[in-house]
Amino acid sequence: MNFSLHDCDLSLFEHDWNKVGSFLHTHGLDGVELFIDHTPLPDFPCGVVKGVHLPYWMGKHRAWVDESAFHEDMDENERFFLFGGRDRQDMITNFINALENAASINAEYGVFHVAYVEPHHVFTRNFEVSDIEVMDSTAEFLNSSVALLSGREPPVKLFFENLWWPGLNLLDTAATMHFVDSLEFENWAFTLDTGHLMNAIMNCTDERHAIDSVLEVLERYPEDIIGRMEGMHFHCSLSGDYQMQVAKSGVPAGYHELPFHERLVAVMEHISKIDQHMPFTDERCKEIVDFVKPRFLTHEFETNSLPELDRKLRTQIQALCRERE
Repeated sequence: MNFSLHDCDLSLFEHDWNKVGSFLHTHGLDGVELFIDHTPLPDFPCGVVKGVHLPYWMGKHRAWVDESAFHEDMDENERFFLFGGRDRQDMITNFINALENAASINAEYGVFHVAYVEPHHVFTRNFEVSDIEVMDSTAEFLNSSVALLSGREPPVKLFFENLWWPGLNLLDTAATMHFVDSLEFENWAFTLDTGHLMNAIMNCTDERHAIDSVLEVLERYPEDIIGRMEGMHFHCSLSGDYQMQVAKSGVPAGYHELPFHERLVAVMEHISKIDQHMPFTDERCKEIVDFVKPRFLTHEFETNSLPELDRKLRTQIQALCRERE
């Protein structure tokens, strides 16, 4: 399951990693996919960590292609949140430090988003860039970073995750293949995020239809690409109606006058309504897993309490294990 070192997650288990381990065992899970960044890691029993989720800097594409973005007048917290550093080299250094953190706890993979979105874009979907442009800048950033590492390969396998923003959204097979061909290293694979793909499709409002839509997209890919989908973030998102409604409404009134923290809260509340992270309830969800056959399946939910997390895990695991009638 997904997990972090933030208090919102640790407090569910009273900051006791033994309780985390017992909870995993109860649900038949092998470990956690832990969110980490470039900062030094605290002490914790790393054996429970199977993989990590690397940080996502939403505006990295813009800063990478136009370094003047680093010098815009903005709050320092906003600058780092968007760009991941003070300049290109700082961005690369922070990324490499995150990779080294992942290697230090023997993570088997590190999830990385190949996507670009400025905070106000999430309301309008007027992105002003193409998938290919984002993939090209991301490939250049990755190639530049990895070239500085021992053996010119990342120390943990990079798992590229699809989002519904410009970049790797999996809707265009040719664009995906273009990204793959742009990489200058071999230690990579994909993480298929089922909910994110539903968000990208945009018309998913019913679980059975959403499952069919995901399978339809996957069937467009050759076997070698499906074989590279070694990870899976497994959850359901049926926000098609909401997405269409909000895209017509545009940016909320007064949004641009708010301080960064308040703008960020508004953005995250909106994103949570798009990216619902609900458990699958229909046993046909197993068709997605059977089609991809991932090495690692992460039950990825957002929860506010341990009973809620317990319920969502039980619901989805039961759907996966239930025999079809």
